[in-house]
Amino acid sequence: MFFHVWYFLSKNIFQRKKAYNSLLKANKDLEKKVKELNEDLEKKTKERTETIEKLIKEKDDLIIQLGHDLKTPLTPLMGLLPLVADKIKDPEFKNLMEISIKNVHYLSDIVSKTIDITRLDSGFVEFNFEDTNLFLEVEKVLKNNQYIFDNNEIFVENNVDDKIVIKADKLRLREVLDNIISNAVKYTSEDGGSITIDAKQKDEYIIVSIEDKGIGLTKEHLDHIFDEFYKADSSRHELDSNGLGLSISKRIVEIHGGSIWAESLGEGQGTTVFFTIPVVNKKKAPTVYYLR
Repeated sequence: MFFHVWYFLSKNIFQRKKAYNSLLKANKDLEKKVKELNEDLEKKTKERTETIEKLIKEKDDLIIQLGHDLKTPLTPLMGLLPLVADKIKDPEFKNLMEISIKNVHYLSDIVSKTIDITRLDSGFVEFNFEDTNLFLEVEKVLKNNQYIFDNNEIFVENNVDDKIVIKADKLRLREVLDNIISNAVKYTSEDGGSITIDAKQKDEYIIVSIEDKGIGLTKEHLDHIFDEFYKADSSRHELDSNGLGLSISKRIVEIHGGSIWAESLGEGQGTTVFFTIPVVNKKKAPTVYYLR
């Protein structure tokens, strides 16, 4: 009896040990297979990433080269066509020439801004961040656009505190302000209107707002105004805007570490564009930042 019990227990232990060893081996085989699959996946992911990066670079290089090739013939046309127009006496032909000049400038602007967007996206743009008085930069942009405000009967108010100092690339900041303000002018009523620029601090950021009393935006427009080539009102100002200014502004603001958005109560109720930008940390010295 004892022998039978001992035999049964020994056999049971042996079978369990054998099953355990089989399970251990299967587990090791599975771990090995998983490791091989992960290594293969990482290799394929790396190869595909490198391929995509190569294609993106080739695309960027092609756009930039194509842009330069297009600008080469456009540049002399921009200088020569006005000279030709001045010598034209026939009013109808002179009008046709002025339309041609306007189209050439429009094409040149599209080419320049497309190259700018491509460079910003490519990650090889130099930004010189330095302590910047926001009020003074706004004033410079307003002064450069004063003739446009006068011609369109637009009253502009700069409510930015003259003590606000931010960390920014001054030239790129002016580009953002100019793009947003120019956009506000284009969609202001033909009877005139107003634009108000303000700035408030929230935590470590300054929130800049540019409010107009123009045509306003629908929810659909708000969702797309920062997309390339998007126009909120394609029926107006067809050659006054190429739909790239706000796209460029978005990239510049994001490179500064901020964000940009727009708000509107609806059509006919104006639009306010907001963007944030970091306040100066006086413990840190101005830096030159290279986006990679």
